[in-house]
Formats: sequence, C-alpha cells, structure tokens
Amino acid sequence: MSEFIKGICHFGLSVTDLDESIEFYTKVLGLELSERREKDAFLNIGSDDVLALIQYPGGVTQFDAEMRPKNWGKAFTHFGLSAESVKAVFTFQDYLEKHGVKIVKEAYERWDGASLYLLDPNGYTLEFIYFSSKKSSTA
Repeated sequence: MSEFIKGICHFGLSVTDLDESIEFYTKVLGLELSERREKDAFLNIGSDDVLALIQYPGGVTQFDAEMRPKNWGKAFTHFGLSAESVKAVFTFQDYLEKHGVKIVKEAYERWDGASLYLLDPNGYTLEFIYFSSKKSSTA
C-alpha cells in the first residue's frame, strides 16, 4: 500500500438530474442518503465509503454532449459494489430487472466469485460483484 494513500474515502459522479439519480441510488440500489444540498448529494456505501452525486451544469443537453458515456455500458470503465455471496449477485439481477434497470452483462459465476454489470440513469456502468475468499489453485 502507498505510504501516502490509505484508501478511497469517496468518489463523485456528475449527473444529469440530481433528483432522478438520488432516487435510483436510494430507492433501487438501497443506498442511504446522508446529505442533500442544492447541487449535490452524498450517499453512504457500506460503513466507510461515500458516493457523491454532483449536478452537472447546463442540463441534459449539455450533459449528453459533454459527459454521458458514449458506449453505454460497452466500455470497461466502471465501479464495483460489493455483494455478500454468489447467490446475492443472481438475486440482485432479478430485483434490478423488476425495477426496469438496464443489465449490461448478466450475472455470471467467475473463478473468483460472481458479478453482473448494470447502468445507472446517467449511463454509468456499475458492477455488482462478489469475491470469494478462496482463491483458485489453478493459474
């Protein structure tokens, strides 16, 4: 680990519609809103991490032209949210589908656990992932 950097305390996303994004992250994904201000909001992820949502100036048109991911889930740039088990990944996919969330890559088991990829209302890719504590003995 770095002598200086001890971890990630938060990450921020520019969003096209702050209210819509808050609703997605709280009502659909179940994150807890810790603070809401005029142009930003902060949500708790687990016990120590924070997601900052920042209203992009200029509205939807400017956001689409300057910020919205052009590949809509086809690029590998994403952030991962931790799952508690392989089963939780598959169960969460069913839940997301019932809420009309776009699934980019369906839930699948991998050598080190399981994951799935989804889109938020702004076009950002999120991964829901479980890492097994057991490591594969084959390389």
